[in-house]
Amino acid sequence: MNQAKELLEKYWGYLALLIWIGAAVAFDLVRLTPFALDEEAAKGLLLTWTVSDNIVNPVVIFGLPDFRALLYAPIGTYWPGNLLAAKIMSLAIAFVAVTLLYRWARKNSDAETALIASILLLVSPALITQVDSLSAGPYILLGFALGVWLDNAYRKSDKYFGGWYFSQMLWVAILSTLHPIALAYPIVIAWNWYKRPHAVKSSRHMYIGLAIAITLSLLMRGGWHDFAIFQNPIEYLAIALQGAIVWSAADIQWWPGIIAAVLLVFVIISDFKNIAKDTLSQIIIACIALGVVMPDSNWAFIGVTFLIYRGTHHLIQFNNSRNKQGAVGQRGIVFVVALVVCSFFMLQDKNHVLTIKHALLAPEDELIQSVMAIAEDESKAFRIASQWPGRTMLATKRDVLPLPPALDDKDEMLKAIKSITHIVFDPYKPKNKALANAISNLGGETETLGLLKAGAIIKVRNHKVRLSTQQRIDQQDIKNNSEEVLDKPQ
Repeated sequence: MNQAKELLEKYWGYLALLIWIGAAVAFDLVRLTPFALDEEAAKGLLLTWTVSDNIVNPVVIFGLPDFRALLYAPIGTYWPGNLLAAKIMSLAIAFVAVTLLYRWARKNSDAETALIASILLLVSPALITQVDSLSAGPYILLGFALGVWLDNAYRKSDKYFGGWYFSQMLWVAILSTLHPIALAYPIVIAWNWYKRPHAVKSSRHMYIGLAIAITLSLLMRGGWHDFAIFQNPIEYLAIALQGAIVWSAADIQWWPGIIAAVLLVFVIISDFKNIAKDTLSQIIIACIALGVVMPDSNWAFIGVTFLIYRGTHHLIQFNNSRNKQGAVGQRGIVFVVALVVCSFFMLQDKNHVLTIKHALLAPEDELIQSVMAIAEDESKAFRIASQWPGRTMLATKRDVLPLPPALDDKDEMLKAIKSITHIVFDPYKPKNKALANAISNLGGETETLGLLKAGAIIKVRNHKVRLSTQQRIDQQDIKNNSEEVLDKPQ
């Protein structure tokens, strides 16, 4: 009995990980179809899968993906083309991030706060949608937590340019590829080296190293893509808490976003004393401040995470200040709030499951699904230029290219699109208006096959695309086998 108890205490974390991943897959909380994926994650999967299969690498035309491609390397080696393996990897990464946050909360608050907050985060729709879409939010949180550990380890080391220093610079470069809000990590690290300089080491080498790491990583990747600025942050908080796919602004439940925004501001103001002493809190708050300018689902997830952990701490402190006797008096408020929040989260998770079971798709995914229907006929040549090349290639399993340039000259534009059969994009997006005008000037050379809510599917009529040699050989084999069957006497 004692031995079993010792084993449980030693390995309870691994057991919880297996139970959480098993429940997420068994209850259909993650999709097994190539929809609702993050575009950069799709590019990373394509990179690892094509390397494993020894075929032409899409990095040449799609650009260098972020560091998630490195984490996908094991599943690319052992399970190429398996989307479930990628989802399980995302679940495992999210659980590791929650584990590090649990230890952080236990150190800064207490075990009760850490346990309640971690459980709420694991069942939150914000986390479920992040892992289902393979988004960058959990990876950013994991990067922040490990980055603090790397900085502390380097401060304790005796060498100026030892392994800890270069490990930290590499980690900064990796984080910088994920999202602009990940720059909160090098900014806070540089600020701390300025405010709390090392007794022996100069801070200048840290500033130079951080600047070089950020610059090189962004130059290699070509900067960040498709990040809108000056959006409504409350909208993204509401969507993160709602969890299920939101078709339009009319589908958003605004009240959770408004409540979360108010509470988040209150928690940050109340946390000023803790912020001055804790590096991870400084990084997360700097991340939230940067993300207000360019909010998206990743920013909202980090904001919800900070609200859950630090909000739980302040809620317990408030309950303790009332000095009520008995279990109900001492934890009554905490129990009621946790029950309400957990019930709301589970309700949104149920809506997420129903969305998956009934195959309800977001407008962009509906557009990609229509492209899949066109690509199913393998007897016809197909090479599409897409606004979402990674997601489109995963869905169609056919040749996909990025969007062609928008050229004013008609003949030059025709030359640019002769190597493709179709184009799928959102013509109403400001950055695509020039391309939409250029295509509309081609007249009868193109045909609009579909105009959906998320965009249009354009067919190039006089394209110069042929089936690949292998496809022609396969079709000839099928034809020959059919003729042999017909000629064979009955």
